[in-house]
Amino acid sequence: MGTSKNSEINESGGNGERSAAQKGRGGAVAIVPRPPFSTKNGKTFDFSRVEFLIVRRSATVAAPGALCFPGGGIEPGEKPRDAVSREFLEEVGLDVEVGRFLGKRQTPTGAPLFWFAADARSDDPNVELRPQPEEVAAVEWRTLPSLLADADFLANNREIVRKIVDGEISLAESRRFKKSRE
Repeated sequence: MGTSKNSEINESGGNGERSAAQKGRGGAVAIVPRPPFSTKNGKTFDFSRVEFLIVRRSATVAAPGALCFPGGGIEPGEKPRDAVSREFLEEVGLDVEVGRFLGKRQTPTGAPLFWFAADARSDDPNVELRPQPEEVAAVEWRTLPSLLADADFLANNREIVRKIVDGEISLAESRRFKKSRE
């Protein structure tokens, strides 16, 4: 993980994670590869080939029509990783296992945003997704390089994807991921 001020945090609650959860502030987001790929199985991925779950925001939420990773607000007393699990079920109907903590960033409004790698609990590449229409207009599986090239991809999501593709942040503790050769 990089050493920038925005990413220095640990899973146990350092640098504001616990207080954000207690006050119900901030949000939590996860990057989930399409099954059967996993962030914990020890296999390397080629970012130009492995797809990750993306949502297109509905017209009724902030940044309507934008592409981003699923996630959402942390409720009072909730831990960020618990918020990720809840938000994935609510937004897209996907049960995920939250894994490695990737870092903390800030939203454009200054709220903390906690990032995680996660895996679908299903091994089915065609796992059924049920987008919640009030928040999610559509769901897609996309490669990280294709997201970086898409003008609809949110800027605060773009920053962390760039760091993952460039090898500054790893989606798994002890694995090395191949950079795209595009």
